[in-house]
Amino acid sequence: MKRVKLGHHYYYVVTPEELKGRNMRGKNVVLEGEIETKPLIEFLPMELPSWRTTFKLHGLSIEFAGSPCLGKGERVKVYGRFVGDGIIATAIETERALFTTEE
Repeated sequence: MKRVKLGHHYYYVVTPEELKGRNMRGKNVVLEGEIETKPLIEFLPMELPSWRTTFKLHGLSIEFAGSPCLGKGERVKVYGRFVGDGIIATAIETERALFTTEE
């Protein structure tokens, strides 16, 4: 499988079928596609206030710690760790910007 480097980590370039067919749980992956749902951006007013963005990509739940400027129908590349039913994203790349979060 092809791998790409972003920051200090390598990510496997995968398709939705490869995620379902292979044992990729816990691996760093990059998945490209169109956002299927309107992104939900939540403010979390805990001790350390933060933002959480969630949306669907190829039927998978994508969760990102931050508030990227994204919309339904936008083409994105999501970099993150595959957790079985979704991806915990560390970066989201669009045609116009690269949004990253600290690990």
